[in-house]
Amino acid sequence: MDLDLDSKLKRLEQEGERKVAELINENTVSEQTLMDIINEGNNAFKSVHGRNMTYAEMREMYG
Repeated sequence: MDLDLDSKLKRLEQEGERKVAELINENTVSEQTLMDIINEGNNAFKSVHGRNMTYAEMREMYG
């Protein structure tokens, strides 16, 4: 994986973690809110790279 892609994935991962922490602090965690975060990350990735994340990339970011 190239360094540019790796750094962008890391940034998206950190943003997702921040959003999940916000949900936990606000006690608003639900399956839908978590899916929304994943979909937002995928859309951001797609806007930069012109493709959806691979399964491996998604697992790397979101576990």
